[in-house]
Amino acid sequence: MMRKYTILVFLFFSLRARAESIFSTDTFTYTINLDLSQNLYLKSVPVDLLKGYCRGDWNAYYPKKEMNQCLFDDFLERYNFMQQDVNATSCLSDYCNSPYFKSIYYDFTRKLKYREVVFYDPKHSMVKREVLWLQVYFSRSEAEGWKHYNGPVFWLREIRAAANPIMISNKRISTASWSLDHEFISPLFIVNENKQMDDRKKINKYEKAEEY
Repeated sequence: MMRKYTILVFLFFSLRARAESIFSTDTFTYTINLDLSQNLYLKSVPVDLLKGYCRGDWNAYYPKKEMNQCLFDDFLERYNFMQQDVNATSCLSDYCNSPYFKSIYYDFTRKLKYREVVFYDPKHSMVKREVLWLQVYFSRSEAEGWKHYNGPVFWLREIRAAANPIMISNKRISTASWSLDHEFISPLFIVNENKQMDDRKKINKYEKAEEY
């Protein structure tokens, strides 16, 4: 009898350990090549991220130090830009939309990275996904091809809570816009450059990115 009880206890803890290993929390990081034809509709996302950052709608954080906030002045200085004279514009919205920043925004429209967490929700007995943050990249065409340098990180929870969160539109799919959250729940984009090798718009992959 004792032997049967021992075997049952062993099986119980073995199955529990296996379940915990299956449903443990995992994080995954993906890159989105914004020059791929299927991903072109997302080119506005880095611009919207930086505009909201400029307005103070949400914060930006240093890459690999995602809890350390980066001031907008420091961000501009990193790329040899300075703050514009606020008196030259009538309001903050005009300031962040000014032609002065147009070239800055454009330099970040070729690559995005995002990190998601996959976890088991015991309350609903299901596996869930949640995007934690997005990262923009400063891109330059150099002798070896396109190089992408680490830019700031933006936490999705802050964007979600903002008065004017980022909305996505893809006229090939729908005339209505949808939230970033919805986009990641039902993604229409391709992740990682090697998934579409024959795309003529594909940019060169550069592994050794300079840290921001």
